[in-house]
Amino acid sequence: MIQQDLFGDSAIIKQNPLTDRRVGFIGKFKNRAALVRKVKEFGASENSKDGLTRDTQILVMGSEIKQDVLNRLLCYEHDGWKPLKISEAELEEIFKGHYTGYDSPAVPTKQISIDMSYYNWVPPVFTDEDDDENEGSGIRCSSPLVYGDDNPIYGMEIYVPNRVNIDMGIIRQIIGNFGGYANTEYFDETNVVMLSKETLRLLEQGIKDDVITTIEKQYNESSAKFFNIQFTSEPDFISWVKKRLEKYPDESTMALLEKYKF
Repeated sequence: MIQQDLFGDSAIIKQNPLTDRRVGFIGKFKNRAALVRKVKEFGASENSKDGLTRDTQILVMGSEIKQDVLNRLLCYEHDGWKPLKISEAELEEIFKGHYTGYDSPAVPTKQISIDMSYYNWVPPVFTDEDDDENEGSGIRCSSPLVYGDDNPIYGMEIYVPNRVNIDMGIIRQIIGNFGGYANTEYFDETNVVMLSKETLRLLEQGIKDDVITTIEKQYNESSAKFFNIQFTSEPDFISWVKKRLEKYPDESTMALLEKYKF
């Protein structure tokens, strides 16, 4: 006996996985408009609609989904917004009263869990027409810090965590020499996180030190919609500094490098 039989028609509205959830639809369906109407009849939020938003809680995935939509979903999930993804056939199962396995949070909640994929993350390429939920701001998500002939740290707020028995003031001063703002703490305004070799070594093993858990906690508890942090490492930064100094010698920075220890 299914739940609908147990509780009657009123249970459809009060006790099913769609109740008060924001449902979205991407891809092709036999009758998309009818599905949108029906999920609302089952108690889904009036904000349920064709398409995908950052606070979509249940995402029904059809066929032939466009790549730009998949890119948007990829960025949202990277930012911690992870809808329950179901197929049209699974949605039909819910309509039939089979509710097990389709739970989702009552309130849209972002939750990132940083691993090496975040450090190595390369965001999808978007066209000029792509827009973030019609806000005119464009879709944003984190990307690696790329070193080259230009100075990528100029004007950046950079989190440089303290390390035991290491004078991190030296590397912070080097950053300052290149126009960056090195901080001892992680803030909502942080642009770049500079990780040590040890933090990266642990992360490669699936172990999160206090640096990583602090970033996760602060972002997850903040009002920020986007995790648009750029990651880099101390070794990569120092390597870039050395190459830069070969081209543009600077005595004060060279003196600091001689004192710096990984």
